[in-house]
Amino acid sequence: ADAGQAMDRERRPPFRDDSVRGMHAYDPQASPTEMRRLSGGLAGLYTEPALALDFQAYRPRDVLAFPADKDRTWRLPTELDPVRLMHNAIRAEVTKLEALLFKLGDDKLSRWQIQCIKDWWVGHRDHVVYHHAMEDAVLHPFVRSRVSYPADFRASHDQLNFLLRAVDRAICNRTFNRASELAPVWHGYRTSLYPLLAEEEAILIPLTRAYFTPEEYGAKIGEILRSAPKLALGSLLHHLQGGKEGAMSFLVRYGYEWMAWYRSVHATRTHYREHAESKLASLLVGAPVVCRHKDDLRIMKTLRPLELNRRLMLAPVASSEVSAMVFSQMATGRWLLDVGWGGRAPAGDGTETDGERERGDASSHSHSHPH
Repeated sequence: ADAGQAMDRERRPPFRDDSVRGMHAYDPQASPTEMRRLSGGLAGLYTEPALALDFQAYRPRDVLAFPADKDRTWRLPTELDPVRLMHNAIRAEVTKLEALLFKLGDDKLSRWQIQCIKDWWVGHRDHVVYHHAMEDAVLHPFVRSRVSYPADFRASHDQLNFLLRAVDRAICNRTFNRASELAPVWHGYRTSLYPLLAEEEAILIPLTRAYFTPEEYGAKIGEILRSAPKLALGSLLHHLQGGKEGAMSFLVRYGYEWMAWYRSVHATRTHYREHAESKLASLLVGAPVVCRHKDDLRIMKTLRPLELNRRLMLAPVASSEVSAMVFSQMATGRWLLDVGWGGRAPAGDGTETDGERERGDASSHSHSHPH
């Protein structure tokens, strides 16, 4: 028993409060002002600021050359950190499609609707695969050049890839006629994705601010943005708050010239809206549409995110453990019983979102973690 408890402690991310309460849930009372202003339809696409790290668990590569004293040079709020904003775009995509799957339910899909889902999925899949490959090849080595941290995000990404492949098989390699047929595998994917993104934010954001100046970090982020695929960058820009001015300010912060928006970047956001967000809007309105402007996509704000399993979201284990458990249950079919998805409407009027209320069946069906 003692050995099992020791192994469990090793798997837990080293937070000061290892209950990790609130890490994965959207809480309007605790979130930044900009997040509190989100409409009910957007609530739940974002996560609140990560808990503080226990810095004793991390060791600088060279304490004299790279002391952890750069945090005082930062003025940018953590909710505007580029890693969090990239994750927000991914969370938004995943959450909106699940809300659409619920809305479409058991109705028989037409051929164009099925193709719409397939086309949108390919873009999202490539976005997530690129993002994780970028983190493994560029961002994590950059941070580790000054500080060692034990988290093995490559293993977490590999574990999530099992679920990505399961979703890919369900959408691209099999015949489906109803959105409800995709719901369990999509809910499992989202349940696994959210803890991973929050875990990365909880570790990377404090470390980059402790060991790098805004200028050093900004230069690396600028490199990442300039090499990003069109749909990935377009998704980030589309989901930024503040419209055109917010996007332009974001780009200038990371080394773009102000005129770059007009020369090329604006077209990147428009490309995303035409080839990705428009497909979700088409499914929502029930007819093919192509939207280029934000006003044309206002209907997307009517979507209501589904709750995630509170016990899984708040479990004090590494995100890879959650992914492994979800994948195992999906393989055995038990996940069909655990998701509590079938026919159940999103809670409340859209203002109560992921993890805010525990479903009545969570205690009887949820995975029990060792403590």
